Amino acid sequence: MSREKDAANYAIVFFAVLSVLLLLFPASKAAHTARIAASYSLYPSLHLGARYGYFVRNVPSNFLALLETDQENRALKNKVKEQEVKLLSASALVSENERLAKEMRLSRTLPWAGSWARVVSKTPADWYGSFFINKGTDDGIAVNDTVLGMEDDRAGLAGRVFEAYPKFSKVLLITNSAASAVCAIAPAGLEALVEGKGSWLLKVNYVPEESALTEGAEITTAPGGLLFPAGVPVGRVAKVYSRESFMNFITADVTPAVNVNTLKEVFVVKRNLPQEAAAAAGAGWGEAAQYGEQAAANRR
Repeated sequence: MSREKDAANYAIVFFAVLSVLLLLFPASKAAHTARIAASYSLYPSLHLGARYGYFVRNVPSNFLALLETDQENRALKNKVKEQEVKLLSASALVSENERLAKEMRLSRTLPWAGSWARVVSKTPADWYGSFFINKGTDDGIAVNDTVLGMEDDRAGLAGRVFEAYPKFSKVLLITNSAASAVCAIAPAGLEALVEGKGSWLLKVNYVPEESALTEGAEITTAPGGLLFPAGVPVGRVAKVYSRESFMNFITADVTPAVNVNTLKEVFVVKRNLPQEAAAAAGAGWGEAAQYGEQAAANRR
């Protein structure tokens, strides 16, 4: 162990003395070239500095050309990296522009007046419950305005404005367990109630047991609803459950018309509900209480 340590110490002393001698005494062109090559590898200033002629005087022209080529390669690599970043940004902007252009074309075909807003905040703890948009009362947004999403070249129900502030608003999603909407089931237009489950699925309730509810049936908002305009796609029936012995209606799972996880922009429909109606709707967070009382009365 001591021999190896002594050998290392001797080597350090030898190279230190050799370095001092090379620095103090004139060197041949070959030694000077070797010195510059070592310095170029060890000192970052030679890589970054634009003027380094005083470091390489008396160096052969082919070695100088090699150093210049190396610096040009480094500069080109940095430019390539910058261009790659710009290309990725441009690709994202092109994709966003194409999506926005498609959504703007679709919004012109909608029978409702409204404005576009961007989704600006989602809370992981309330992923299927709500999110915020970047428009508020200063932009004419009001509580209970209908919020639509676009998917597969179609508009679908996403939720409604639950809280409105001057610069932003909070949207209560239709998938929220507190949300509900009176709906019509194709093809007969049978009315029922769609409710959120706090997950990516919805649930349809109060479907009469004698109805022929089938998987794949389309569900839209019904004219009898208070909160939402009629005819907005809500989803399609995914699974029909058998009637429970203590109930006289059947239920089913519904796949929403829009995936709330992928929404980046939404279309806010101006509802202009009467003040009394808006207050009554806001008190229940949805149409479940209203429709539940109506359904109970019908059963009696």
